[in-house]
Amino acid sequence: MHAFVFALGAMFSTTVLLAAVDVWAAEDASAALYVKYCSSCHGVDGKGRGPVSSDLKVKVPDLTTLAKNNKGVFPLRRVMSAIDGTRKVRGHGDPAMPVWGEVFKEEHKGEKYAELTSLRHTQTIADYIAKLQR
Repeated sequence: MHAFVFALGAMFSTTVLLAAVDVWAAEDASAALYVKYCSSCHGVDGKGRGPVSSDLKVKVPDLTTLAKNNKGVFPLRRVMSAIDGTRKVRGHGDPAMPVWGEVFKEEHKGEKYAELTSLRHTQTIADYIAKLQR
């Protein structure tokens, strides 16, 4: 009986550990996408002080205050539409700053589900930005 309980406990622990690894990997992937596409302007911390922000004509917004400035609710749809280009953002419309939805589609051109992959990248970045809220 003790061997069965031990085996059951070991299986449960392994399942919990694997679930934690999946969550960590997903968070790591979302951070990597954010850093790759957004941090040069918005900064790794999202506060708008990326390495190229001082060279831009448009002030880069602090992404950590989006929920605070929206009555405590993170504006997921608005953020996603800014990332993918369906909502025009002054800084994102400049040819020097491509619309990321178009970039994602081009990067995955010819792949099966390229449109879905583009949408998933957009949502992954938006979800990461939601975690930056203070």
